[in-house]
Formats: sequence, C-alpha cells, structure tokens
Amino acid sequence: MSDPIKVYAEKGHATEKDWVNHLVHPIRAFWGDGTKDWPKWEKGFLFYKDYFVLTDIPNDSDVSFLPLTLNYYINNKLLEKVDDLANKMAQLNKPLFIWLDGDHNVRYNNPNCIFLKYFGYGSKSHLKEFIRPGDVKYDLLEKYFDGIIQERPKNEIPSIGFDGIASYPLSKLIFTIFKNSINTIQHSLFQTQFDIDPIIPMLVKRKKILDELNKISSISTNFNIRNSFALGTIGGNQNARLDYVNNIINSDYTFCYRGAANYSLRFYETLCLGRIPLFINTDCILPFENEIPWNDICLWIEDSEIEHLGEKITDYHYSMNGNQFREKQAECRKVWEKYLSRKGFYLNFKNQIAKMVPKIMDEK
Repeated sequence: MSDPIKVYAEKGHATEKDWVNHLVHPIRAFWGDGTKDWPKWEKGFLFYKDYFVLTDIPNDSDVSFLPLTLNYYINNKLLEKVDDLANKMAQLNKPLFIWLDGDHNVRYNNPNCIFLKYFGYGSKSHLKEFIRPGDVKYDLLEKYFDGIIQERPKNEIPSIGFDGIASYPLSKLIFTIFKNSINTIQHSLFQTQFDIDPIIPMLVKRKKILDELNKISSISTNFNIRNSFALGTIGGNQNARLDYVNNIINSDYTFCYRGAANYSLRFYETLCLGRIPLFINTDCILPFENEIPWNDICLWIEDSEIEHLGEKITDYHYSMNGNQFREKQAECRKVWEKYLSRKGFYLNFKNQIAKMVPKIMDEK
C-alpha cells in the first residue's frame, strides 16, 4: 500500500458537542466524536489511519478536508470559515475536499473545492464532484447471513423485488405537492441555500413503473408497497427491516429508482447482499464510473426506455446461463466490497487523491 495522504484539518470550527453529528469520518478517526461513548466505536474507524494522516501545518499537507459536513456550516451561518480555508489552501495550490450530506444540492461553490456527494447528474457533471456510495450503515450480509452469499439459482421467469414507499394517501400527496410548490417559489425568490424537492414527488413515477412491471406477463413481481418512508431504518421497525432484506434476497433483481435525490440507497444495499439491481438511470452518476462497468454489473435501463421494460429484463435474464447468473451475484458483492463498503470506498478515494494531486504524482 502507498503512503497515507497528508491531510490538513483546521481545528476550532465547532465545539465537541457538534462532532457526533457532523464530523466527517476520516477526521473522526483522529479526533473522536466528542462523546464519552467514543471508545465503543473507535475500533471501526482505525482503518482510516492507514489511508490518511493529519498535519497541523497547511504547507506540509497534500490536501485539506473540511472537518465537518457542509450542512453544518450552512445551518450555522459559518460559510465564511469554508471560504477562508478554501482560499488559504488555494494559495498553496492544494484542494479542499468537502462532504455534503443529505438529499439536496447546495448553492455554494469555490473553485478550489471538491465536493463528496451521494448523487449528481451526468449531463451536468464536472471535475469538482466526487460521488460516494449511499450510507449503508453496516454490512447487511454480515448482519443477517454471517457474511455468506445466499446463492440464488436461475429460474426460467425472472423475478423483480421491491419493498418500500411508492404510495401516499391522496391527502398527503396533495399537501406534499402544495408544500413543494411553496418551497420552489421561496427558493427562487430568496435564493435559499439548499435545493428543494421536485414538486411532484418521485414516488409517483416510481409507483407508475411498478404498476407497469406488474402487468408484464413474462416476469414475476415480489412487491411490498408501503406508504411511509424507511419504516425499518428511520422507523426502527426490525420486522419491517427483515422483510426488506428478505425481499432483496428472495428476488432475482431488485427495482432501484431514485427518490427525492438522484440516487437510490436500495441500489447499494442490493449489491451488498449479492443481488443484481434493476437500475433505472435517471441521468445518474455512480461511484468510480471510470473503473466499474456499471452497465454490465446491473440490469441497466435508461429512463427513456421504460416502455421496453419487459423486453429489457427478459433479454438480460436470458443472456445468462445458470452459472453466469450465480457468478453475476458474486460479482455484485465483490464490487460492493472493493469499491462501496466504507473501507473499499476510502481506499479507492485515497488512491484517486494520489492521482489528482501533482505533488504526490511527482513523488512517485
């Protein structure tokens, strides 16, 4: 393994009470989370120290990391600290990496900043974005199946799974559309910092596609439509969470379509469990696109090809024999381990930094 990246992380941006919710993980590995419970979690962060080392001297660093998520600085009206750090590093010809949490883009830019985000748009992508995988909190295969891939044989008829929100009561849908409309007007008039949700919730399009899938005679569907979001994670319902995991495991393909943001956490959970995503591409950017042949890994369907869903699914399914189908499941899991798990992502992220920073390239 090559030498760790030297990172300058400026202190004094927040009190320790704010660390637990906002301190980015590579920095947390060195500073802790500001709580007395940190020793419980510290072991899981030690691997970051193999990839990065901190320095208090900007000129001695390769790059700088903003220590807390950009959301913290926006919510606390502290963007001048971000500007100051970005400009300080620009004078040294060193980039500042910034983590953005959540499902909304922000109105902030600085030519010396590179943003780590969960999503982007392919038609608008630029070199200042670095797409990270959805935050799968833990290895689902380890938690539910002792890390053993649940190999699924190839059946004649492909099955499509989905467990999640795709429906609102009419009254809630009307209220959501009204609220999003007001937010859109305010965002336009007052130039609010965070982008807003689409006026028509994306679950409306999601439900329409699921309904179309149910009509296709050449496939079988395994759908559990819910009218509340993340019942098994945010809602804490462990039975619902187990239903969700088993729905992925007991399906050949799992339907993965964007939510409020232009990405799908279900996509990463499916790969983690060693299953093949049925991925609807809505102008998405996926992690490490130059290294991972996503069109081959997934059952990939462009948003413009929805009317050919049945044909696309069966063509993909019948293109593989039984052995190839099982190998594809193993490949999905390997991609998650190598690139999308926390250790895998940050190792590849570290290697990408080494390629991006001229100083490091010169040393090699």
